Amino acid sequence: MQSTDKRYLLLNLKGYAESFADSSLAIAGFAREVSIETGVNVVVCPPTPWLHHASSAGAAVYAQHTDPVEPGATTGYHSLEMLRSAGASGTLLNHSEHRLGLWEMEFLVERARKLGMKTVACADTIRTAAAVSTLGPDMVAIEPPELIGKGVSVSKARPEIITESVSAIRKVNAGITIIAGAGVTTADDVAKAVELGAEGALVASAVVKSDRQRNLIADMAEALLG
Repeated sequence: MQSTDKRYLLLNLKGYAESFADSSLAIAGFAREVSIETGVNVVVCPPTPWLHHASSAGAAVYAQHTDPVEPGATTGYHSLEMLRSAGASGTLLNHSEHRLGLWEMEFLVERARKLGMKTVACADTIRTAAAVSTLGPDMVAIEPPELIGKGVSVSKARPEIITESVSAIRKVNAGITIIAGAGVTTADDVAKAVELGAEGALVASAVVKSDRQRNLIADMAEALLG
């Protein structure tokens, strides 16, 4: 079994009904099992109400979004400290479905670092990938929004976005883990992304809506090992 700190399979459960309550817990359980079996970091990003529920399975759990606020009089907002208390050890930032400004991301990346939390900065273009890399997140996820949820992987539809983003990110910060997302559906999609220079994959509906969730998670994790 190979093991590397740089291999990540991020499961974004979004707000699908199939990810509510015990469904998040079940997927988190699969994630933990596959992480142990393969050595790949399989991370679950459940809907916020079920962060604590999912984390009880012993899997690594990240928030889907964090607001750039400190704890206090912030009704309806979720600070890093609040999400960490609920079981999150990291967070997605700037997903195409929940954008953030560059200054907001800078605030969150710096604060997360002090709290010992991981950050995954999402980028829709090569230029954005380079820009967010200057902030020093742990990971940058390349996700052209036009491919999200379409079932056509970025690694196959627009492979140049991965290769050119890898080059742009490496020039800014060689230590960042590069994640490929948008339309990732199969283990072959993940393997192709690795061939193009990615070190991880960000997956959503393919896993959430699958009737073979555990097997698919395992196949994708194995594909990350090459």
